Amino acid sequence: MRITNKNTTKPRKEKVYESESFKDGQFTEEELKQYGLSDNEIATILEYQSLLPILQENENNTISAKELHNQLKVSRDFSTWIKQQIEDLELVKNIDYFIDSPLKGSGLVDYQLKLSDAKEIAMLAGSKGGRTSEELKKMSKLVRKYFIAIEKAFKNRTNWNTNRKNTLINCKELRGALITKREELLNGVPEWITNGNLYSIEFSLLNTVILGMSATQYRKEHNISSNEQIRNYFSEDQLDDVERLERYDAQLIISQEIYSYEERKQILQTEYDRVKNRKTKWV
Repeated sequence: MRITNKNTTKPRKEKVYESESFKDGQFTEEELKQYGLSDNEIATILEYQSLLPILQENENNTISAKELHNQLKVSRDFSTWIKQQIEDLELVKNIDYFIDSPLKGSGLVDYQLKLSDAKEIAMLAGSKGGRTSEELKKMSKLVRKYFIAIEKAFKNRTNWNTNRKNTLINCKELRGALITKREELLNGVPEWITNGNLYSIEFSLLNTVILGMSATQYRKEHNISSNEQIRNYFSEDQLDDVERLERYDAQLIISQEIYSYEERKQILQTEYDRVKNRKTKWV
């Protein structure tokens, strides 16, 4: 066991919430694969997300009406076309669509459409029988396919970010337990562990229970650089496991006063296996 004295300097405090812990911006192929999207859905998103970028603010996903007009290759001028769409679909200003401020000196106005309404506009654009050009029908089908796929991707990303946030919240709870019982826990670390501070040792323990391998092995298998957080590559289920195990680990330390590294690892592994095998809820 490690022996420490009371004058040992406390480990530095680390930021719990970091922007790089959450997913945003354009989708990458690797991220989309995490969500279980089909190859066709992934290819569609990667092809069109630059042509039809989606603005995401909180839970609202909007798209530029001008960009949609351009991609659908509508022959009518934009101003006439968008006003007709708003009238046909009975869209409500500041609820279904938002008007962008015109560029200074240009007088050009754009509209931000909710993704659901943009999808309906694309669908209707290609369903007007003989009056609609074949090119417009084709583009309507492709754009609608893109909207459906990216809507699914955004939903998965929102769920993933929520789970990641929960792991960071419980991470804070676990860090508090590590600080409170620091000396007892250090004395419970086996001699064969020679590297890392108490934080890294504990989080490595949890990662090993969930992954069945060390962080180093996981990085190698998934080609993850040493300066990236491996949990940013976890699936939603794995993040859910992290959240619950961190909370359970904190309880073992604070409530049950189990300071032995090996004993906690065995308890956590047993509980993790029990839940996974029986598909039951965590205690």
